[in-house]
Amino acid sequence: MNDGNRKPLIVVIVCGVIAALVLVFGVSCGGGNNNAAASWQSGFSQAAKGGTLAASDLVGPGGQCSAAATQLLVAGSCVFEVKKFGGLFDLGSPTKRARLAPQQAVTVTLLVEGTRTEQDVSAGDTVSLTFGTSGGQLGITCRVVGTCALKLLEAGG
Repeated sequence: MNDGNRKPLIVVIVCGVIAALVLVFGVSCGGGNNNAAASWQSGFSQAAKGGTLAASDLVGPGGQCSAAATQLLVAGSCVFEVKKFGGLFDLGSPTKRARLAPQQAVTVTLLVEGTRTEQDVSAGDTVSLTFGTSGGQLGITCRVVGTCALKLLEAGG
């Protein structure tokens, strides 16, 4: 048997050993609801939860609109661009989430992954926001005369 014929055999054997180790590790750590399984499961659930959408992720058109800290101010109507995120090879958080709490009645328009949704929100209510790594748009139209103020809250709180 020459050297060229041995390489595929060696690769198959190495893959078999790796598969056996993964099986043994999975059976030993994954049986039941033991502490080892809980620790890695919570790690995956935290990664899937996503990041928090912050005012720094929003790019306003300027002038009548502003986003700073946890406050958005809108005079009339504005469309904020949500920046793309995720880092190199999109290995970062898969989503960014927040809740938007208007102080006055507004209409919120979202453009996410090519899908447009619109919702009328009263003062004191909240609307959930979720954006993927490609970003999107957040449109806000005041339903009262003057400037509208909105709070950007953490999604879980």
